[in-house]
Amino acid sequence: PAHRHARVASVAVVDVRQRGVGLGSSTARGRLPVMLEGGPPPEPSVEEEVFGEMEGELDRFDRLLKRLPTVAVGTSSNALVVLSSIFAWFVTPTRIPAAVTVGVAGAAGKQVGEKLRNRRRAVVPAAIAEMVNKDGLKRLDRAKVARLAERYDVPPELFEEQLRGVYARFLGALVDDEEVEPSDVSKLAALRRGLGLGWKATESIHVAEAASLAGEEAPGAELPEPLSKLLWASMTLFSTSRGSASADELLSTLGLSEARARGAVNEVSAPLYRAALAQAVGRYNRTQTPLVLQTVRKALNLPEEAAQAVHQDVYDSQLAKCLPSPGDDGAADAELSDETKALLSELEGVLQIRGAAQRVHARTIPLYRSSAAALLEAPTSVGDPGGAWAALALRQQGLALPTERAKAVLQEESRRIATARLEEAARLAAAGRDDEATSALLELTGWADLVGSLVQLAGWSGEAPARDLAERYLGALSLEPGLEEAAQRLLSGTGANLASSLPLLQSMLALGTPSLKAARDDYCSRLDRLLASAQYGESERKALDAAATQLGLPEPLARKLALDAYYGWLLDLTEGFGSRSSDAKAELERSAELRACLQLEPSAVGELYSNTEIDASVLSACCDALAPGSEYEAMETMQHLERALDARPGVVAQILRTS
Repeated sequence: PAHRHARVASVAVVDVRQRGVGLGSSTARGRLPVMLEGGPPPEPSVEEEVFGEMEGELDRFDRLLKRLPTVAVGTSSNALVVLSSIFAWFVTPTRIPAAVTVGVAGAAGKQVGEKLRNRRRAVVPAAIAEMVNKDGLKRLDRAKVARLAERYDVPPELFEEQLRGVYARFLGALVDDEEVEPSDVSKLAALRRGLGLGWKATESIHVAEAASLAGEEAPGAELPEPLSKLLWASMTLFSTSRGSASADELLSTLGLSEARARGAVNEVSAPLYRAALAQAVGRYNRTQTPLVLQTVRKALNLPEEAAQAVHQDVYDSQLAKCLPSPGDDGAADAELSDETKALLSELEGVLQIRGAAQRVHARTIPLYRSSAAALLEAPTSVGDPGGAWAALALRQQGLALPTERAKAVLQEESRRIATARLEEAARLAAAGRDDEATSALLELTGWADLVGSLVQLAGWSGEAPARDLAERYLGALSLEPGLEEAAQRLLSGTGANLASSLPLLQSMLALGTPSLKAARDDYCSRLDRLLASAQYGESERKALDAAATQLGLPEPLARKLALDAYYGWLLDLTEGFGSRSSDAKAELERSAELRACLQLEPSAVGELYSNTEIDASVLSACCDALAPGSEYEAMETMQHLERALDARPGVVAQILRTS
């Protein structure tokens, strides 16, 4: 009905006198709408509409029959037979045998009497509707409903059919309604109990409704809303039957797999659960809320993993309010205050969020990265490294970022900027603009000293000089193809003004230094043999260190070659999940062991993941290869592998959200 979808405010139109209103008019009579107190009337509920219509379908004669006792109707029917026979006796011509006319008239009277009884039996649904309208669905008395069969002289088969019809009509109206309420299932359960319908009969009604909604065509990729609601109501209701009802026939009728049906049900239940969660968090304490939510989850037939996904989404939404993304208003000054940390800690405990720290870092690291990049690029930072470091330290403290994470971000941004500046100098050299290229290199070395000073002030690498730290942190940069040769040629032709910076520049270009090619190839072969052996112990680590020293490889170059080998190993694992998923998963669990053997720092690994997104690729391949089963187990497995891989914060959450 249209009034279910249109929300129109009630107004009363009244006559009022207005004086001095209008152009040149002293009196004007108008009709002004005045809003009634209390706002618009509430829309009728589905049960009020359905059972109100059922009760209103009786005409005056039906209502009269409904009030008559069974004895009166039976007497009336018998009287019709007798009166019809007597009337036929008197009016029949004498040439027609009296017995024939009396018999025919009696049969006609009996037929009319039977129609009268059947018409009275047909008022049973209206009588049930009257009970519902008077007492409500939840108070529908099963015994009173059963007595209607005797009162209206309804045979058992017909009475069962009438009860099924009442339930089917309410079910059809419920799934056709646009709104989804948590109480919809409890209403169906109350009606089923009040009517005394068995689970098998209820199941068959739901199957028939599904067949009617689906038609002859199989459902597409997205189920229509009425069908989704029917599926949700059916599976949620049947889950309370303790095994007496099953959705198997329903799914077979719709041509849906168990997994797809469960997904459709979760899509309907999740918003309801989210609304209940918001109320529970505001009403109950940290101890009570999980128990209340568990009850709500069971009532909505929502699996634990789906409920956990709602919890995480709510937690992420709160995080987004506290910590905006870089570029948004207030992002530059956003921080985790004590009040915000207390709020998030409380929410973490109430919602039982797993990996909350990773989710917080997924918001704080981009903010810190934005600040670090701005400070590294600022011209004033080169002349005031102490002030730049103080600003970074305050930013790290304000975002409650662990030192290891802050160190990784600073190194990633430093290497990114150094690579971009070195490539720009190489482009100038390739264009024959050597003077400009040399000036660019001078600026680069001065800026590199800033990076070394920041690391020195942070105390991350002992008492080493700033220039030595710059050589270590900015060594073995990967340039674009074609620029490596131009950069090497520029370096070989530099004059005395770059002599003091030559070791730093050579460290930056160590990946392409011709004199180190043989040593690089030898070391890469040793790394390949290490990966093939799958032995990542202490003795293998010491052997790699000895080989690097023997070959004369600078430490930054050796670590870069090891990082490239680790990247290749992850690529092989990504492909391995398609053919040998169990072996690939076991190998991935050893990734921390391999990184320790190769002596890869978290900052170098973070840089690799940021530049290549290989962590997302390998975890996504693993997620696709997981055997069908519990979504909760899949979440646990993915989070375990995320920790083993030391993936970027938020990668697994994004994969699970889109998988």
